[in-house]
Amino acid sequence: MKLQPISYTKQPQNLNTEHNNKGKSPSFKGVGVGLATFIENNGFLGEFLTIDTVGMMAPRTVQGYLRNREDLGHLNYKAGREEAVRELLSGPAFFYVPLTVLTLAGLLRGKAAKVQAKVLDGFKPIMQNTAVELKNAAQTKANFVKTVVSDAFKGYTKETGLIDEITNLMNHNVTEKLSFTDKISNIFKSKANKKVTPSMLRAQADELMVKLNKANGKFLDNASTIEVGGQQHNITTFFKDMSNYLDDFTQKAAKTSESTENFIDKFHKQAKNLRYITNILAVGALSAFLCIIPKLYQTGDKFPGVEGLENNTNPQPTGTEDKQTKEAA
Repeated sequence: MKLQPISYTKQPQNLNTEHNNKGKSPSFKGVGVGLATFIENNGFLGEFLTIDTVGMMAPRTVQGYLRNREDLGHLNYKAGREEAVRELLSGPAFFYVPLTVLTLAGLLRGKAAKVQAKVLDGFKPIMQNTAVELKNAAQTKANFVKTVVSDAFKGYTKETGLIDEITNLMNHNVTEKLSFTDKISNIFKSKANKKVTPSMLRAQADELMVKLNKANGKFLDNASTIEVGGQQHNITTFFKDMSNYLDDFTQKAAKTSESTENFIDKFHKQAKNLRYITNILAVGALSAFLCIIPKLYQTGDKFPGVEGLENNTNPQPTGTEDKQTKEAA
């Protein structure tokens, strides 16, 4: 009796069919995967905003709109509006206030202020091993990317074509910049007609990095990871940091008269000091804002949740009622 070889060729077809069928019917699984991806790519910021929005801001806002709805005869717009504004200003402010400080520091003192000190420490030896041309920004950026690629992907042997694609995205990320006009026009264009944005580049890089890591059996617990100079980074964050770092470095290098070695040392020292100062200012700004938050819970003498009610249109604290009773007596 001759045994027939077992074939598994139909399995991918079944998986594809299953995937296509899932795409035709609504499912919460896709939303859950997208939410998990958002949290993974944005770290603690994504986790906090997700929990704060889904677990606190949304339920409290809905509760505000529904408060005393039967007695009012309509949604309680004032209570809902107050809850929404208060939640937006309080929870997310833990990130928006520091980010505002970092943005201002980047505009006033250079984009390297947006890069963490430990990342700057990792970028310094990479720049020292790069063929730097202080007066040629484009060449310096291209050479820096070459150094990064040679270090990050030296242990990858499978699907090496993906490395070339990631390299092209890196070069595009550090050289091509959208003008303010293009950013505005992109808002009104369809997805197919939009000019390539940094966020699009990062999304493509993340997808390619995941494929490359999985093919080579690396960082399977977080396949969006790229390791450069002994430091592990999320590929999307790395793209942001590299762009900000190289923009600031090349702009200041074009104005210097120092030697390459001295300039690299001076630049990184100043960039790290600026980052430390920026962190202190961010903490101070956030602390000052936190002192204002209690006032958001005292927006008026009259609580909006009772407006429109016949018997409680102007409630007074218990202490005030007792005082008026004693005076009348």
